[in-house]
Amino acid sequence: MDLLVSLIAIFILASECQGRNEEERLINFLFKERGYNKELRPVQNKDDVVQVNLGMTLSNLISLKEVDETLLTNVWIEHGWDDPRLSWNSSEFDGIAELRLPPSMVWLPDIVLENNNDAQFQVAYYSNVVLYESGFIYWLPPAIFRSSCTINVNYFPFDWQNCTLKFSSLTYNAKEISMHLKTEEGENGEYHTVEWIIIDPEGFTENGEWEIIHKPARRNTYKSIPLDSNKHQDITFYLIIKRKPLFYIVNIIIPCVLISFMASLVYFLPADSGEKMTLSISVLLAQSVFLLLISQRLPETSMAVPLIVKYLMFIMVLVTVVVLNCVIVLNLHFRTPSTHIMTAWTKDFFLVKLPRILLMSRPADSEPKWDGALQRRSSSVGYIAKADEYHCVKSRSELMFEQQSRRHGMETRVTPAICKSNLDDDGEVTQQLFTEIKPAVDGANYIVKHMHDKNDYNEEKDSWSGIARTVDRLCFYLVTPVMTLGTIIIFLMGIYNHPPPLPFEGDSHNYLESNSRLI
Repeated sequence: MDLLVSLIAIFILASECQGRNEEERLINFLFKERGYNKELRPVQNKDDVVQVNLGMTLSNLISLKEVDETLLTNVWIEHGWDDPRLSWNSSEFDGIAELRLPPSMVWLPDIVLENNNDAQFQVAYYSNVVLYESGFIYWLPPAIFRSSCTINVNYFPFDWQNCTLKFSSLTYNAKEISMHLKTEEGENGEYHTVEWIIIDPEGFTENGEWEIIHKPARRNTYKSIPLDSNKHQDITFYLIIKRKPLFYIVNIIIPCVLISFMASLVYFLPADSGEKMTLSISVLLAQSVFLLLISQRLPETSMAVPLIVKYLMFIMVLVTVVVLNCVIVLNLHFRTPSTHIMTAWTKDFFLVKLPRILLMSRPADSEPKWDGALQRRSSSVGYIAKADEYHCVKSRSELMFEQQSRRHGMETRVTPAICKSNLDDDGEVTQQLFTEIKPAVDGANYIVKHMHDKNDYNEEKDSWSGIARTVDRLCFYLVTPVMTLGTIIIFLMGIYNHPPPLPFEGDSHNYLESNSRLI
């Protein structure tokens, strides 16, 4: 039994050694006996053109940095071309139909990413090439490309971008190699051109910020550029991607809108609180902070203004208007009759007509109103009755002093009384009464006039405060609808900004796997 196991092991080792020897013999046959030179193009005649087929498999859309305008992708670049010098008959080499060799041993078309953004033209890892007995070479190196992508910030953060990966040969021109998209055999046995970026669902990692809408591929030739130039042809892979705006809606737009509408609350604050200017300026500063945060996420371009920046500028202008309104309202509220004169039309328009239009109401006057004259005090009536008993004409003050003297047990002051029966001349009596009563009347008139002036002063000051409240309500009805409509219109512009239904304008082909064709 042990002898049988040993014989089997020896047979397997001999077979492996023979296989390795056949591969070595094949490599020696292709590269030494035939004198293979990797610096020469794989053609029979110098005028022949090498056809190179390209394809790209997207493994991961890593990021799109708007500030640097750089698209970072992880891809596999598929190369395929024929090299007749490396063909062999598999029956002569123990049935070996393919070889895996380092790419440094064979001729390469030197196809690189032309629109790279970091001066790294080569692939990330030079994997082995697969060499078939027919002379066909298949190479699938991985790469992490940092390609330039022009950012259109018009509708940020509801934008979509068209990024490209443009491949061309820096060594050979269109007369030496011809670049084409690769072809595949379909399920029905027909061949078709792969006009799209291949995405393997099992190996692809979805990006959290960007959604791939279209992924076409095209071979571009430029007739205006001669064939002798390596710019005459290229293979371009397009990534039309749309931003997922949820992050920006939750973290920027909703807080910004809420803070913006806080500016309307300024009109409900009383002017005496002293917080109207504080609140409005705080909202203005908050919008400035949001504008600073947005500017750090976008490229420094003067080609367009982002949608969110348009909204922030619109809100900042409105908040500036609110600040000016607060200044005007405070100026009106603290006006006094000693500094400003209120005209009749101002009072009628701002206190009667405009409040009626704005549906403003004022509290009713709760002070009682007297239809007739006030009754005299009982003390005054008593004094007058006492004077009638004496049939004399005395001043009311003298009668009062006389009664006070009697009440306190003092000697009654003799007051000369002038009786009507002893009067010889009525004019003298009237003059004496006028002389005695005039100071009291003048004092009473002064007090009444002062009270009337004070009431008029307070009434006119309240009228200025009422005008300030009317202007406050008017500004509220003007600013709030403008802010609401402006917010809705600006963001509706971004919400309805969608990528085109077809990748290329004027081309009815959708470049999808379900609509494949052979070019």
